[in-house]
Amino acid sequence: MSNVTQTRRWVLNLALLVLVGGLGALAWWQMQQPAAQPDTLLRLTRGDITRVTITRELGSATPEVIRLERAGERWRMLEPKQVDANATRISQLFTLLDETVTASYDAAGKDLKQYGLEPGSASLAFNAETVVFGAENPISRKRYLLHDGKVKLVSEAVFGLLTGEATTLVANKLVPEGRTVKAVSLPAGFNASAAGLLQKWQSADALRVEAYAGEASQGKVVLTLDDGNKLTLDLLSDEGELVLANIVSGIRYVCAETKRKALLPLK
Repeated sequence: MSNVTQTRRWVLNLALLVLVGGLGALAWWQMQQPAAQPDTLLRLTRGDITRVTITRELGSATPEVIRLERAGERWRMLEPKQVDANATRISQLFTLLDETVTASYDAAGKDLKQYGLEPGSASLAFNAETVVFGAENPISRKRYLLHDGKVKLVSEAVFGLLTGEATTLVANKLVPEGRTVKAVSLPAGFNASAAGLLQKWQSADALRVEAYAGEASQGKVVLTLDDGNKLTLDLLSDEGELVLANIVSGIRYVCAETKRKALLPLK
């Protein structure tokens, strides 16, 4: 009996040893496997994207369209205005590429109106990939999106840009990217030969960009650029914030009050 008992114990210990070894091997194998990545909304990378299209008022007969296009490393707005685009805002739009989808289900047969997706508040297209933005979930505060035939619940930070003024996507710099100011002409009473004036205009930027509303001009600033073109800016304010308008482009630049003395030195 004692030999039988010892044999049983030996077999049991061996079985336990094999089990522990197997569990250890399984744990080691699992540690070597790449962690599962959560589903993201889109599979595109930033480098893939050359066109961005924003469409608002989707239920309207004449929806508003904003078109942006990349040339090299620079982005331009082609509609509704033809101007340089704001690189920071473009980067904010691209955050949608990295957002995690927390819920997803087929849109077929669903009442899309309950999600605010018929017709939707706005749409955003990267190249040919279009995402329609609907309502916000009142509990999770995440937004319902329609993409690739599925309703997806996503946390996003671009909806304000899609529904705000188009001018928020316009570059804040007064001088076009890649151009150099070679000469400055200022309205009467200002000193166009002041030291460092060319560089100050070269680097000038606005606090915000708005649509030009037809205000009367109080004088013209003419910047001669290195390609021979002249950029004309109309002075719209005589105190407080410095407001300049590019009437051809239909935009106004609102600059900090401190910029007035630097850009428009008195004689």
